[in-house]
Amino acid sequence: MRITTGYVLVFTLAFGLVLTLFSVRDQLGLATELFTWAERQTEDRPLASYQPITVTYQKERLELYDGLRRNDLAANALPPKVEQAFIAIEDRRFYQHDGYDITGILRAFTENQTGNDKGQGGSTITQQLARMTYLSNEKTYTRKIKEILIATALEKKYSKKELLTAYVNQAYFSNNIYGIEMAATSYLGKHAKDLNWSEVSYLAAIPNNPSLYNPLRFPKNTEKRQQRIIKALQQTKAVSGKVRRQPVQISFQKPVIRYPDYIDASVSEAIRKTSALKKISLPQAKQYLHEHGAVIQTYLDPAEQIRAKQAIQKLPSPIEGAYVGIDGKTRGVTALVGNKLNVSGQLNRAVQSYRQPGSTLKPLLVYGPYLEKTKKTLSSRLDGSPVCFDGYCPQNSSNRVLGSVTIADAIAYSYNTPALRAFSVSFSEGLKTIRPFRFSQWTDEDNSYNSALGGLKYGVSPLELTNSYTTFVNDGLYSPSSMIRTITTDQGTLLRHTLSTDRIWSSRTNQLLRQGLRNVMTYGTGRLGYDGTASYIGGKTGTTNDNKDMWFVGIKDQHVGGIWLGADLPRAFPVEANSTLQVKTWASIVQ
Repeated sequence: MRITTGYVLVFTLAFGLVLTLFSVRDQLGLATELFTWAERQTEDRPLASYQPITVTYQKERLELYDGLRRNDLAANALPPKVEQAFIAIEDRRFYQHDGYDITGILRAFTENQTGNDKGQGGSTITQQLARMTYLSNEKTYTRKIKEILIATALEKKYSKKELLTAYVNQAYFSNNIYGIEMAATSYLGKHAKDLNWSEVSYLAAIPNNPSLYNPLRFPKNTEKRQQRIIKALQQTKAVSGKVRRQPVQISFQKPVIRYPDYIDASVSEAIRKTSALKKISLPQAKQYLHEHGAVIQTYLDPAEQIRAKQAIQKLPSPIEGAYVGIDGKTRGVTALVGNKLNVSGQLNRAVQSYRQPGSTLKPLLVYGPYLEKTKKTLSSRLDGSPVCFDGYCPQNSSNRVLGSVTIADAIAYSYNTPALRAFSVSFSEGLKTIRPFRFSQWTDEDNSYNSALGGLKYGVSPLELTNSYTTFVNDGLYSPSSMIRTITTDQGTLLRHTLSTDRIWSSRTNQLLRQGLRNVMTYGTGRLGYDGTASYIGGKTGTTNDNKDMWFVGIKDQHVGGIWLGADLPRAFPVEANSTLQVKTWASIVQ
Protein backbone atom coordinates (compact mmCIF):
# COMPACT_ATOMS: atom_id res chain seq x y z
CA MET A 1 0.00 0.00 0.00
CA ARG A 2 2.82 2.37 0.95
CA ILE A 3 4.64 1.51 -2.33
CA THR A 4 1.50 2.22 -4.37
CA THR A 5 0.97 5.51 -2.54
CA GLY A 6 4.61 6.42 -3.20
CA TYR A 7 4.28 5.75 -6.92
CA VAL A 8 1.14 7.86 -7.09
CA LEU A 9 2.88 10.71 -5.25
CA VAL A 10 5.95 10.56 -7.48
CA PHE A 11 3.78 10.48 -10.60
CA THR A 12 1.74 13.43 -9.38
CA LEU A 13 4.85 15.47 -8.60
CA ALA A 14 6.37 14.62 -11.98
CA PHE A 15 3.16 15.60 -13.79
CA GLY A 16 2.98 18.80 -11.81
CA LEU A 17 6.61 19.57 -12.69
CA VAL A 18 5.89 19.13 -16.42
CA LEU A 19 2.90 21.48 -16.18
CA THR A 20 5.00 23.97 -14.26
CA LEU A 21 7.73 23.90 -16.89
CA PHE A 22 5.21 24.60 -19.65
CA SER A 23 3.70 27.37 -17.55
CA VAL A 24 7.12 28.92 -16.83
CA ARG A 25 7.94 28.83 -20.53
CA ASP A 26 4.77 30.81 -21.28
CA GLN A 27 5.36 33.19 -18.38
CA LEU A 28 8.92 33.89 -19.49
CA GLY A 29 7.56 35.07 -22.83
CA LEU A 30 5.03 37.25 -21.04
CA ALA A 31 7.73 38.65 -18.77
CA THR A 32 9.82 39.63 -21.79
CA GLU A 33 6.82 41.45 -23.23
CA LEU A 34 6.20 43.23 -19.94
CA PHE A 35 9.81 44.41 -19.62
CA THR A 36 9.73 45.62 -23.22
CA TRP A 37 6.47 47.43 -22.48
CA ALA A 38 8.01 49.14 -19.44
CA GLU A 39 11.05 50.24 -21.46
CA ARG A 40 8.77 51.65 -24.14
CA GLN A 41 6.78 53.66 -21.58
CA THR A 42 9.88 55.39 -20.27
CA GLU A 43 11.15 56.04 -23.79
CA ASP A 44 7.84 57.54 -24.96
CA ARG A 45 7.76 59.92 -22.01
CA PRO A 46 11.28 60.75 -20.86
CA LEU A 47 11.43 62.36 -17.42
CA ALA A 48 14.36 64.63 -18.07
CA SER A 49 12.78 66.28 -21.12
CA TYR A 50 9.39 67.08 -19.60
CA GLN A 51 9.39 70.88 -19.81
CA PRO A 52 6.60 73.38 -19.26
CA ILE A 53 4.35 74.61 -22.04
CA THR A 54 4.64 78.40 -21.95
CA VAL A 55 1.67 80.57 -22.94
CA THR A 56 2.34 84.23 -23.72
CA TYR A 57 0.06 87.21 -24.21
CA GLN A 58 1.27 90.76 -24.70
CA LYS A 59 4.29 90.88 -22.34
CA GLU A 60 3.13 88.17 -19.92
CA ARG A 61 4.36 84.56 -19.69
CA LEU A 62 2.74 81.60 -17.96
CA GLU A 63 4.43 78.20 -17.56
CA LEU A 64 2.14 75.18 -17.34
CA TYR A 65 2.61 71.47 -16.68
CA ASP A 66 -0.45 69.52 -17.85
CA GLY A 67 -2.53 72.66 -17.44
CA LEU A 68 -1.27 73.38 -13.91
CA ARG A 69 1.31 75.75 -12.53
CA ARG A 70 4.53 74.24 -11.24
CA ASN A 71 7.96 75.68 -10.58
CA ASP A 72 10.21 72.70 -11.15
CA LEU A 73 13.63 72.38 -9.59
CA ALA A 74 16.62 71.24 -11.59
CA ALA A 75 18.39 68.11 -10.31
CA ASN A 76 21.53 70.09 -9.52
CA ALA A 77 19.44 72.56 -7.48
CA LEU A 78 17.67 70.02 -5.26
CA PRO A 79 18.04 71.34 -1.68
CA PRO A 80 19.78 68.82 0.61
CA LYS A 81 17.13 69.20 3.33
CA VAL A 82 14.38 68.32 0.84
CA GLU A 83 16.36 65.33 -0.38
CA GLN A 84 17.03 64.00 3.12
CA ALA A 85 13.49 64.56 4.43
CA PHE A 86 11.78 62.63 1.65
CA ILE A 87 14.27 59.79 1.72
CA ALA A 88 13.91 59.48 5.51
CA ILE A 89 10.14 59.15 5.46
CA GLU A 90 9.40 57.66 2.05
CA ASP A 91 12.31 55.42 1.10
CA ARG A 92 15.23 54.92 3.53
CA ARG A 93 17.09 52.61 1.15
CA PHE A 94 16.59 54.84 -1.90
CA TYR A 95 20.29 54.94 -2.74
CA GLN A 96 20.71 51.18 -2.26
CA HIS A 97 17.87 49.58 -4.27
CA ASP A 98 17.29 49.26 -8.03
CA GLY A 99 13.75 50.60 -8.10
CA TYR A 100 11.97 48.23 -5.73
CA ASP A 101 12.87 47.20 -2.19
CA ILE A 102 11.80 43.85 -0.76
CA THR A 103 13.23 44.84 2.62
CA GLY A 104 11.14 48.00 2.61
CA ILE A 105 7.99 46.10 1.70
CA LEU A 106 8.50 43.62 4.55
CA ARG A 107 9.32 46.41 7.00
CA ALA A 108 6.24 48.39 5.94
CA PHE A 109 4.06 45.33 6.38
CA THR A 110 5.43 44.70 9.86
CA GLU A 111 5.15 48.33 10.98
CA ASN A 112 1.66 48.72 9.58
CA GLN A 113 0.52 45.64 11.48
CA THR A 114 2.04 46.66 14.81
CA GLY A 115 2.06 50.45 14.73
CA ASN A 116 -0.72 52.89 15.39
CA ASP A 117 0.05 55.25 12.51
CA LYS A 118 0.03 52.70 9.66
CA GLY A 119 1.68 55.28 7.49
CA GLN A 120 4.72 53.38 6.24
CA GLY A 121 4.37 52.60 2.56
CA GLY A 122 5.96 49.70 0.72
CA SER A 123 6.56 51.57 -2.52
CA THR A 124 9.94 53.10 -3.19
CA ILE A 125 10.25 56.69 -4.37
CA THR A 126 10.96 55.37 -7.86
CA GLN A 127 7.78 53.26 -7.77
CA GLN A 128 5.77 56.26 -6.64
CA LEU A 129 7.29 58.29 -9.47
CA ALA A 130 6.36 55.53 -11.92
CA ARG A 131 2.78 55.61 -10.65
CA MET A 132 2.51 59.41 -10.80
CA THR A 133 3.96 59.66 -14.29
CA TYR A 134 2.76 56.59 -16.14
CA LEU A 135 -0.03 54.84 -14.22
CA SER A 136 -3.26 55.38 -12.32
CA ASN A 137 -3.86 55.10 -8.58
CA GLU A 138 -6.01 51.98 -8.79
CA LYS A 139 -5.09 49.42 -6.14
CA THR A 140 -4.62 46.21 -8.11
CA TYR A 141 -1.85 43.62 -8.35
CA THR A 142 -1.55 44.32 -12.08
CA ARG A 143 -0.80 47.99 -11.47
CA LYS A 144 1.71 47.06 -8.77
CA ILE A 145 3.58 44.79 -11.16
CA LYS A 146 3.60 47.48 -13.86
CA GLU A 147 4.81 49.97 -11.26
CA ILE A 148 7.80 47.78 -10.35
CA LEU A 149 8.66 47.14 -14.01
CA ILE A 150 8.60 50.85 -14.90
CA ALA A 151 10.56 51.70 -11.75
CA THR A 152 13.25 49.23 -12.79
CA ALA A 153 13.37 50.76 -16.27
CA LEU A 154 13.64 54.27 -14.81
CA GLU A 155 16.54 53.27 -12.59
CA LYS A 156 18.47 52.16 -15.68
CA LYS A 157 17.91 55.49 -17.47
CA TYR A 158 18.33 58.12 -14.77
CA SER A 159 20.54 58.96 -11.84
CA LYS A 160 19.14 58.80 -8.32
CA LYS A 161 19.25 62.59 -8.06
CA GLU A 162 17.24 62.96 -11.29
CA LEU A 163 14.63 60.48 -10.07
CA LEU A 164 14.26 62.13 -6.68
CA THR A 165 14.01 65.58 -8.23
CA ALA A 166 11.33 64.41 -10.66
CA TYR A 167 9.44 62.94 -7.72
CA VAL A 168 9.42 66.10 -5.58
CA ASN A 169 8.54 68.18 -8.66
CA GLN A 170 5.45 66.08 -9.38
CA ALA A 171 4.30 65.28 -5.84
CA TYR A 172 0.85 66.58 -4.90
CA PHE A 173 0.77 68.88 -1.87
CA SER A 174 -3.03 69.33 -1.62
CA ASN A 175 -5.06 72.41 -2.57
CA ASN A 176 -4.09 72.08 -6.24
CA ILE A 177 -0.39 72.52 -5.42
CA TYR A 178 2.15 70.36 -7.27
CA GLY A 179 5.86 70.26 -6.57
CA ILE A 180 7.95 71.20 -3.54
CA GLU A 181 8.93 74.61 -4.92
CA MET A 182 5.31 75.64 -5.52
CA ALA A 183 4.39 74.22 -2.11
CA ALA A 184 7.10 76.28 -0.42
CA THR A 185 6.07 79.52 -2.11
CA SER A 186 2.33 78.91 -1.74
CA TYR A 187 2.24 77.77 1.91
CA LEU A 188 5.27 79.54 3.35
CA GLY A 189 6.13 82.38 0.98
CA LYS A 190 9.73 81.26 0.44
CA HIS A 191 11.80 79.11 -1.90
CA ALA A 192 12.48 75.45 -1.17
CA LYS A 193 16.20 76.14 -0.78
CA ASP A 194 15.44 78.53 2.10
CA LEU A 195 13.33 76.14 4.20
CA ASN A 196 14.49 75.11 7.68
CA TRP A 197 14.10 71.57 9.03
CA SER A 198 10.71 72.24 10.61
CA GLU A 199 9.36 73.70 7.38
CA VAL A 200 10.79 70.95 5.18
CA SER A 201 9.39 68.22 7.42
CA TYR A 202 6.00 69.97 7.54
CA LEU A 203 5.69 70.11 3.76
CA ALA A 204 7.09 66.60 3.34
CA ALA A 205 4.21 65.35 5.48
CA ILE A 206 1.57 66.27 2.91
CA PRO A 207 2.12 64.05 -0.20
CA ASN A 208 1.68 60.75 1.70
CA ASN A 209 -2.05 61.49 1.95
CA PRO A 210 -2.89 64.99 0.66
CA SER A 211 -6.47 64.84 1.94
CA LEU A 212 -5.63 63.64 5.44
CA TYR A 213 -2.58 65.90 5.79
CA ASN A 214 -4.09 68.98 4.15
CA PRO A 215 -2.52 71.77 6.23
CA LEU A 216 -5.44 74.13 5.62
CA ARG A 217 -8.09 71.68 6.84
CA PHE A 218 -6.30 69.29 9.18
CA PRO A 219 -3.18 71.05 10.52
CA LYS A 220 -3.06 68.74 13.57
CA ASN A 221 -2.71 65.73 11.27
CA THR A 222 0.06 67.48 9.38
CA GLU A 223 1.91 68.30 12.58
CA LYS A 224 1.60 64.72 13.81
CA ARG A 225 3.23 63.35 10.66
CA GLN A 226 5.79 66.17 10.76
CA GLN A 227 6.92 64.87 14.18
CA ARG A 228 7.33 61.42 12.70
CA ILE A 229 9.47 62.79 9.87
CA ILE A 230 11.72 64.68 12.30
CA LYS A 231 12.17 61.50 14.30
CA ALA A 232 13.03 59.58 11.10
CA LEU A 233 15.57 62.23 10.16
CA GLN A 234 17.26 61.95 13.54
CA GLN A 235 17.38 58.15 13.22
CA THR A 236 19.15 58.46 9.89
CA LYS A 237 21.55 61.01 11.36
CA ALA A 238 20.74 63.41 8.53
CA VAL A 239 20.17 66.07 11.16
CA SER A 240 23.10 67.00 13.33
CA GLY A 241 22.04 67.41 16.95
CA LYS A 242 18.53 67.44 18.35
CA VAL A 243 15.94 69.28 16.26
CA ARG A 244 13.02 70.84 18.06
CA ARG A 245 9.85 71.27 16.09
CA GLN A 246 9.31 74.97 15.61
CA PRO A 247 5.91 76.48 14.77
CA VAL A 248 5.34 76.73 11.03
CA GLN A 249 3.51 79.86 9.95
CA ILE A 250 1.16 79.06 7.07
CA SER A 251 0.21 82.03 4.90
CA PHE A 252 -1.44 80.35 1.94
CA GLN A 253 -1.17 82.12 -1.41
CA LYS A 254 -3.01 80.09 -4.01
CA PRO A 255 -1.17 79.93 -7.35
CA VAL A 256 -3.47 81.63 -9.81
CA ILE A 257 -3.78 81.06 -13.53
CA ARG A 258 -5.19 84.30 -14.88
CA TYR A 259 -7.74 84.00 -17.68
CA PRO A 260 -8.16 80.20 -17.29
CA ASP A 261 -10.92 79.92 -19.93
CA TYR A 262 -8.69 81.35 -22.62
CA ILE A 263 -5.50 79.65 -21.46
CA ASP A 264 -7.16 76.20 -21.31
CA ALA A 265 -8.66 76.64 -24.77
CA SER A 266 -5.45 77.94 -26.36
CA VAL A 267 -3.39 75.01 -25.05
CA SER A 268 -6.06 72.59 -26.33
CA GLU A 269 -5.92 74.28 -29.74
CA ALA A 270 -2.13 73.97 -29.76
CA ILE A 271 -2.38 70.27 -28.99
CA ARG A 272 -4.96 69.69 -31.76
CA LYS A 273 -2.92 71.58 -34.34
CA THR A 274 0.30 69.83 -33.36
CA SER A 275 -1.50 66.50 -33.66
CA ALA A 276 -2.61 67.39 -37.20
CA LEU A 277 0.80 68.74 -38.26
CA LYS A 278 2.80 65.83 -36.89
CA LYS A 279 0.14 63.20 -37.68
CA ILE A 280 0.25 61.91 -34.12
CA SER A 281 -2.39 61.32 -31.45
CA LEU A 282 -3.54 64.07 -29.08
CA PRO A 283 -1.65 62.58 -26.07
CA GLN A 284 1.48 62.29 -28.22
CA ALA A 285 1.06 65.90 -29.39
CA LYS A 286 0.76 67.10 -25.81
CA GLN A 287 3.88 65.13 -24.93
CA TYR A 288 5.71 66.59 -27.93
CA LEU A 289 4.97 70.15 -26.82
CA HIS A 290 6.26 69.39 -23.31
CA GLU A 291 9.37 67.62 -24.53
CA HIS A 292 10.35 70.51 -26.78
CA GLY A 293 9.53 73.36 -24.40
CA ALA A 294 6.78 74.83 -26.58
CA VAL A 295 5.99 78.53 -26.36
CA ILE A 296 2.45 79.44 -27.46
CA GLN A 297 2.07 83.09 -28.40
CA THR A 298 -1.61 84.09 -28.27
CA TYR A 299 -3.88 86.95 -29.35
CA LEU A 300 -5.33 87.38 -25.86
CA ASP A 301 -6.42 90.93 -24.94
CA PRO A 302 -6.53 90.94 -21.11
CA ALA A 303 -8.73 94.06 -20.95
CA GLU A 304 -11.46 92.52 -23.11
CA GLN A 305 -11.08 89.17 -21.34
CA ILE A 306 -11.65 90.82 -17.95
CA ARG A 307 -14.72 92.72 -19.17
CA ALA A 308 -16.17 89.54 -20.67
CA LYS A 309 -15.53 87.50 -17.53
CA GLN A 310 -17.12 90.10 -15.31
CA ALA A 311 -20.16 90.36 -17.60
CA ILE A 312 -20.70 86.59 -17.58
CA GLN A 313 -20.25 86.44 -13.81
CA LYS A 314 -22.93 89.12 -13.35
CA LEU A 315 -25.56 87.05 -15.16
CA PRO A 316 -28.48 86.14 -12.88
CA SER A 317 -28.63 82.55 -11.65
CA PRO A 318 -29.27 80.04 -13.19
CA ILE A 319 -28.25 81.63 -16.50
CA GLU A 320 -24.83 80.63 -17.78
CA GLY A 321 -23.01 82.25 -20.64
CA ALA A 322 -20.15 82.22 -23.10
CA TYR A 323 -18.42 84.97 -25.05
CA VAL A 324 -15.88 85.01 -27.87
CA GLY A 325 -14.14 88.11 -29.23
CA ILE A 326 -12.26 88.08 -32.54
CA ASP A 327 -10.21 90.74 -34.31
CA GLY A 328 -11.90 90.72 -37.71
CA LYS A 329 -8.74 91.61 -39.62
CA THR A 330 -6.18 89.28 -38.05
CA ARG A 331 -8.80 86.62 -37.18
CA GLY A 332 -7.10 86.41 -33.81
CA VAL A 333 -9.31 85.38 -30.87
CA THR A 334 -8.86 88.24 -28.42
CA ALA A 335 -11.15 86.99 -25.62
CA LEU A 336 -12.87 83.74 -24.74
CA VAL A 337 -15.01 83.07 -21.66
CA GLY A 338 -16.97 79.89 -21.06
CA ASN A 339 -17.60 79.69 -17.32
CA LYS A 340 -18.43 81.94 -14.38
CA LEU A 341 -15.73 80.30 -12.25
CA ASN A 342 -12.16 81.58 -12.40
CA VAL A 343 -10.57 78.13 -12.19
CA SER A 344 -8.85 75.98 -14.80
CA GLY A 345 -10.34 72.73 -15.99
CA GLN A 346 -13.98 73.81 -15.92
CA LEU A 347 -16.57 73.23 -18.64
CA ASN A 348 -15.71 75.82 -21.29
CA ARG A 349 -19.01 76.61 -22.99
CA ALA A 350 -17.32 78.82 -25.56
CA VAL A 351 -15.69 75.80 -27.20
CA GLN A 352 -17.24 72.70 -25.61
CA SER A 353 -20.98 73.42 -25.72
CA TYR A 354 -23.03 73.17 -28.89
CA ARG A 355 -26.49 74.75 -29.05
CA GLN A 356 -29.00 75.58 -31.76
CA PRO A 357 -28.07 79.04 -33.09
CA GLY A 358 -31.58 80.22 -33.93
CA SER A 359 -31.85 83.26 -36.21
CA THR A 360 -28.12 84.06 -36.01
CA LEU A 361 -27.74 81.48 -38.80
CA LYS A 362 -30.06 83.37 -41.20
CA PRO A 363 -27.48 85.83 -42.63
CA LEU A 364 -25.08 82.94 -43.33
CA LEU A 365 -27.38 80.19 -44.57
CA VAL A 366 -30.36 82.14 -45.92
CA TYR A 367 -29.89 85.80 -46.85
CA GLY A 368 -26.30 85.70 -48.08
CA PRO A 369 -26.94 82.87 -50.59
CA TYR A 370 -30.36 84.34 -51.52
CA LEU A 371 -29.00 87.83 -52.30
CA GLU A 372 -26.06 86.29 -54.16
CA LYS A 373 -28.28 84.11 -56.34
CA THR A 374 -31.17 86.47 -57.05
CA LYS A 375 -29.27 89.80 -57.15
CA LYS A 376 -32.08 91.32 -55.08
CA THR A 377 -31.60 94.34 -52.82
CA LEU A 378 -32.66 95.04 -49.24
CA SER A 379 -35.68 96.94 -50.53
CA SER A 380 -36.86 93.88 -52.47
CA ARG A 381 -39.88 92.21 -50.96
CA LEU A 382 -40.60 88.70 -49.68
CA ASP A 383 -43.92 87.02 -48.97
CA GLY A 384 -44.26 86.71 -45.20
CA SER A 385 -47.57 84.85 -45.07
CA PRO A 386 -47.80 81.43 -43.37
CA VAL A 387 -45.76 78.78 -45.17
CA CYS A 388 -44.78 75.09 -44.94
CA PHE A 389 -41.96 73.14 -46.58
CA ASP A 390 -41.54 69.39 -46.07
CA GLY A 391 -43.95 69.56 -43.15
CA TYR A 392 -42.01 72.37 -41.50
CA CYS A 393 -44.39 75.27 -40.73
CA PRO A 394 -42.71 77.89 -38.57
CA GLN A 395 -44.41 80.91 -37.07
CA ASN A 396 -43.17 84.40 -36.41
CA SER A 397 -42.53 85.77 -32.94
CA SER A 398 -45.79 86.32 -31.02
CA ASN A 399 -47.53 84.32 -33.82
CA ARG A 400 -47.56 87.43 -35.96
CA VAL A 401 -49.07 86.96 -39.43
CA LEU A 402 -47.29 88.96 -42.11
CA GLY A 403 -47.92 90.03 -45.63
CA SER A 404 -45.25 91.30 -47.99
CA VAL A 405 -42.12 92.64 -46.22
CA THR A 406 -38.81 94.07 -47.35
CA ILE A 407 -35.69 91.97 -46.96
CA ALA A 408 -34.32 94.77 -44.76
CA ASP A 409 -37.21 94.43 -42.31
CA ALA A 410 -37.12 90.63 -42.48
CA ILE A 411 -33.51 90.72 -41.27
CA ALA A 412 -33.95 93.57 -38.76
CA TYR A 413 -37.00 92.07 -37.04
CA SER A 414 -35.87 88.45 -37.50
CA TYR A 415 -39.07 87.29 -39.20
CA ASN A 416 -39.27 83.56 -39.83
CA THR A 417 -41.78 83.04 -42.64
CA PRO A 418 -40.06 85.25 -45.24
CA ALA A 419 -36.71 83.70 -44.31
CA LEU A 420 -38.07 80.22 -45.05
CA ARG A 421 -39.39 81.37 -48.43
CA ALA A 422 -36.02 82.88 -49.29
CA PHE A 423 -34.28 79.65 -48.28
CA SER A 424 -36.55 77.63 -50.57
CA VAL A 425 -35.15 79.65 -53.49
CA SER A 426 -31.47 79.21 -52.58
CA PHE A 427 -31.61 75.91 -50.67
CA SER A 428 -28.71 74.14 -52.40
CA GLU A 429 -26.63 77.33 -52.55
CA GLY A 430 -27.14 77.86 -48.83
CA LEU A 431 -25.94 74.37 -47.94
CA LYS A 432 -22.89 74.85 -50.15
CA THR A 433 -22.15 78.26 -48.61
CA ILE A 434 -22.18 76.92 -45.05
CA ARG A 435 -19.51 74.26 -45.66
CA PRO A 436 -16.36 76.46 -45.45
CA PHE A 437 -17.30 77.45 -41.90
CA ARG A 438 -16.73 73.81 -40.87
CA PHE A 439 -19.36 73.66 -38.14
CA SER A 440 -18.08 70.52 -36.45
CA GLN A 441 -21.46 69.14 -35.37
CA TRP A 442 -23.30 69.69 -38.66
CA THR A 443 -25.00 66.46 -39.76
CA ASP A 444 -26.86 65.23 -42.82
CA GLU A 445 -30.09 65.85 -40.91
CA ASP A 446 -29.19 69.55 -40.89
CA ASN A 447 -29.45 69.68 -44.67
CA SER A 448 -33.13 70.54 -44.28
CA TYR A 449 -35.54 73.47 -44.09
CA ASN A 450 -35.38 73.44 -40.28
CA SER A 451 -31.86 74.83 -40.53
CA ALA A 452 -33.10 78.07 -42.13
CA LEU A 453 -34.09 79.25 -38.66
CA GLY A 454 -31.15 77.65 -36.85
CA GLY A 455 -32.92 74.46 -35.79
CA LEU A 456 -29.89 72.17 -35.99
CA LYS A 457 -29.62 68.68 -34.50
CA TYR A 458 -26.64 69.45 -32.27
CA GLY A 459 -25.86 73.08 -32.99
CA VAL A 460 -22.72 75.21 -33.06
CA SER A 461 -20.29 76.46 -30.44
CA PRO A 462 -19.97 80.18 -29.66
CA LEU A 463 -16.44 80.11 -31.11
CA GLU A 464 -17.62 78.52 -34.36
CA LEU A 465 -20.50 80.95 -34.84
CA THR A 466 -18.48 84.07 -33.97
CA ASN A 467 -15.73 82.83 -36.29
CA SER A 468 -18.14 82.67 -39.24
CA TYR A 469 -19.21 86.30 -38.75
CA THR A 470 -15.68 87.54 -39.49
CA THR A 471 -16.75 87.11 -43.13
CA PHE A 472 -18.78 90.32 -42.86
CA VAL A 473 -15.67 92.29 -41.85
CA ASN A 474 -13.60 90.97 -44.74
CA ASP A 475 -15.54 91.74 -47.91
CA GLY A 476 -17.18 88.30 -48.04
CA LEU A 477 -13.93 86.39 -47.51
CA TYR A 478 -13.61 83.78 -44.73
CA SER A 479 -10.52 82.47 -42.96
CA PRO A 480 -10.56 80.41 -39.75
CA SER A 481 -9.71 82.31 -36.59
CA SER A 482 -7.15 81.19 -34.03
CA MET A 483 -6.15 81.89 -30.45
CA ILE A 484 -2.55 81.20 -31.46
CA ARG A 485 -0.19 83.55 -33.27
CA THR A 486 2.76 81.15 -33.24
CA ILE A 487 4.02 77.96 -31.60
CA THR A 488 7.79 77.75 -31.25
CA THR A 489 9.87 74.92 -29.81
CA ASP A 490 13.54 74.17 -29.31
CA GLN A 491 13.47 73.03 -32.94
CA GLY A 492 12.16 76.32 -34.34
CA THR A 493 8.74 77.62 -35.40
CA LEU A 494 6.22 74.81 -35.42
CA LEU A 495 3.17 76.84 -36.44
CA ARG A 496 2.32 80.36 -37.54
CA HIS A 497 -1.26 81.56 -37.92
CA THR A 498 -1.77 82.52 -41.54
CA LEU A 499 -4.88 83.57 -43.45
CA SER A 500 -6.14 81.18 -46.12
CA THR A 501 -9.32 82.73 -47.45
CA ASP A 502 -12.43 81.29 -49.05
CA ARG A 503 -14.74 83.63 -50.93
CA ILE A 504 -18.17 83.04 -49.46
CA TRP A 505 -20.05 85.66 -51.49
CA SER A 506 -19.37 88.74 -53.56
CA SER A 507 -18.45 92.21 -52.30
CA ARG A 508 -21.88 93.46 -53.37
CA THR A 509 -23.66 90.80 -51.32
CA ASN A 510 -21.40 91.46 -48.35
CA GLN A 511 -22.21 95.16 -48.39
CA LEU A 512 -25.94 94.41 -48.48
CA LEU A 513 -25.60 92.04 -45.55
CA ARG A 514 -23.60 94.58 -43.55
CA GLN A 515 -26.38 97.12 -44.08
CA GLY A 516 -28.94 94.53 -43.05
CA LEU A 517 -27.01 93.83 -39.84
CA ARG A 518 -26.71 97.56 -39.18
CA ASN A 519 -30.51 97.83 -39.42
CA VAL A 520 -30.76 95.17 -36.70
CA MET A 521 -28.91 97.59 -34.41
CA THR A 522 -30.55 100.87 -35.44
CA TYR A 523 -34.20 99.84 -35.36
CA GLY A 524 -34.42 96.04 -35.08
CA THR A 525 -34.00 93.38 -32.41
CA GLY A 526 -30.49 94.56 -31.45
CA ARG A 527 -31.28 98.23 -30.92
CA LEU A 528 -30.48 98.07 -27.17
CA GLY A 529 -26.86 97.46 -28.13
CA TYR A 530 -26.58 100.34 -30.58
CA ASP A 531 -23.54 102.60 -30.23
CA GLY A 532 -23.62 105.70 -32.37
CA THR A 533 -19.92 106.42 -31.86
CA ALA A 534 -18.76 103.41 -33.88
CA SER A 535 -17.90 103.89 -37.55
CA TYR A 536 -19.82 100.67 -38.15
CA ILE A 537 -22.01 98.56 -35.90
CA GLY A 538 -24.10 95.56 -36.86
CA GLY A 539 -25.25 92.26 -35.50
CA LYS A 540 -27.87 89.54 -35.36
CA THR A 541 -29.93 88.17 -32.50
CA GLY A 542 -31.06 84.58 -32.21
CA THR A 543 -33.54 83.01 -29.82
CA THR A 544 -34.55 79.35 -30.03
CA ASN A 545 -37.92 77.79 -29.30
CA ASP A 546 -39.32 78.58 -25.86
CA ASN A 547 -36.48 81.09 -25.31
CA LYS A 548 -34.02 78.39 -24.24
CA ASP A 549 -31.00 79.83 -26.06
CA MET A 550 -30.23 83.53 -26.39
CA TRP A 551 -27.59 84.45 -28.97
CA PHE A 552 -26.12 87.62 -30.34
CA VAL A 553 -23.19 88.10 -32.68
CA GLY A 554 -22.21 91.72 -33.12
CA ILE A 555 -19.68 93.68 -35.14
CA LYS A 556 -18.25 96.96 -33.91
CA ASP A 557 -15.88 98.54 -36.37
CA GLN A 558 -13.56 95.59 -37.16
CA HIS A 559 -14.20 93.60 -34.01
CA VAL A 560 -16.58 90.64 -33.86
CA GLY A 561 -18.08 89.46 -30.57
CA GLY A 562 -20.42 86.52 -30.10
CA ILE A 563 -22.39 85.66 -26.97
CA TRP A 564 -24.64 82.80 -25.87
CA LEU A 565 -26.82 82.77 -22.77
CA GLY A 566 -28.86 79.88 -21.42
CA ALA A 567 -28.66 76.88 -19.12
CA ASP A 568 -26.77 73.60 -19.50
CA LEU A 569 -30.03 71.73 -19.01
CA PRO A 570 -32.18 73.78 -21.41
CA ARG A 571 -35.00 75.78 -19.85
CA ALA A 572 -37.07 78.78 -20.87
CA PHE A 573 -36.00 82.35 -20.09
CA PRO A 574 -38.87 84.41 -21.56
CA VAL A 575 -38.29 87.58 -19.53
CA GLU A 576 -34.55 87.73 -20.28
CA ALA A 577 -35.09 86.86 -23.96
CA ASN A 578 -37.77 89.54 -24.42
CA SER A 579 -35.44 92.12 -22.86
CA THR A 580 -32.59 90.93 -25.14
CA LEU A 581 -30.28 90.36 -22.19
CA GLN A 582 -27.69 88.90 -24.54
CA VAL A 583 -27.50 92.16 -26.50
CA LYS A 584 -27.07 94.29 -23.39
CA THR A 585 -24.42 91.91 -22.05
CA TRP A 586 -22.54 92.06 -25.36
CA ALA A 587 -22.66 95.87 -25.33
CA SER A 588 -21.13 95.97 -21.84
CA ILE A 589 -18.17 93.92 -23.11
CA VAL A 590 -17.37 95.68 -26.40
CA GLN A 591 -18.05 99.18 -24.97
